[in-house]
Amino acid sequence: MIRVESLTKVFTAGVFKKRPVNVIDDVSFTISAGETLGLVGESGCGKSTLARVVLRLIPPSGGRIFFKDTEITKANPKELKKIRTKMQIIFQHPESALNPRMKIYNSLVEAMRLQQIANNRREEGAKVYQLIELVGLNEEHLERYPHELSGGQIQRVVLARILSLQPEFIVADEPTSMLDLSVQAQVLNLFKEIQHKFNIAYLFISHDLDVVRWMSDRIAVMYAGRIVEIGPVDKVRENPRHPYTSALVDAFFALKNSGIDKIPDPKADKLPAGCKFYPYCLKAGDICKKKPDLKKVAEDHFVACWQV
Repeated sequence: MIRVESLTKVFTAGVFKKRPVNVIDDVSFTISAGETLGLVGESGCGKSTLARVVLRLIPPSGGRIFFKDTEITKANPKELKKIRTKMQIIFQHPESALNPRMKIYNSLVEAMRLQQIANNRREEGAKVYQLIELVGLNEEHLERYPHELSGGQIQRVVLARILSLQPEFIVADEPTSMLDLSVQAQVLNLFKEIQHKFNIAYLFISHDLDVVRWMSDRIAVMYAGRIVEIGPVDKVRENPRHPYTSALVDAFFALKNSGIDKIPDPKADKLPAGCKFYPYCLKAGDICKKKPDLKKVAEDHFVACWQV
C-alpha cells in the first residue's frame, strides 16, 4: 500500500546565519494493506513531519514515496487530488478538523460534497446515518456543534468524516493522547474494527508503547530523524536490539525514568554525521562515527547499529 524509499526532509534554521536541518534523514519502510505500522520516538524526533511528508502535505527534499505502486513524490496538485481521498490523517487535536460554527451533519457532508461522493441529497443523508452508526454515535449528535461533544465523540466524528471518503491508508497522529483511559480503549477498539472491516492500512504514531503494541503489527523506532529499528512489535518490545530502543523501552516501563532522562535532548546539540546516537551510547566505538544502514537481525526485524 505504502512504500517509502530514502526519504529526506531538510528545513532551514536561523535568521542571520541560515543552516540546514535534516528533520527526516534517509527513512525507508513499507506498509501493506490491512497492516498497522506503529511509529514511536521522543518528541521532536520527526514523527509528525514524516507523516505529513508521506501524505505530501509537506513536499519532501529527497527520496521516493509510492502509493499502491504509483510514485507520488513529484505529483502535481491535479494528480494529488485524485488520491487525496484514499490517503487521510487524524490529528492529535481532532477538534481542529471541525468548523466550530457548523453542525456535525454539515461537517460530515462537506467532505462528500467537495469530492462529489453522493449523487443527491437523499443518498448523502443515507451515507451520513450509516457513518454515524458505524462509529458508535446517534442521530441526535448530528444536530450538535463540536463544543457540545466530548473528546471521544469528536474523534468518532472525525473518523466518520474520513471514512466517508473511503480511504485505503490513514495516518493516526497521537489520536488518543488527549482522551481519558476508558475512552482511549473504546476509540482504539473502533480503529481495529474499522481496519478489519475495510482492510485499511495505518501509520499509527504514539508515545505510548502499550497502545502501539495493541494497535500495531510492526513497530518503527525513530531517533533524530532516522529509523533506528523496525520489526514485529513483540520482538522490538521484548528484545530491543538498538541501544536507543532499549533506553526507550526501559524508560517507559519503569515507574521512574531509568536512562532516557540521562540522554541529552538531540535538538540541543550538534549531532554527528554517523550514528546520531553515538555520543550517548555506552557501546559506541570508532566505527559508529560512520552512518549505519538498517540490517536484518531476525525475520522481518532490522536494526541500524554497528554493534549489533
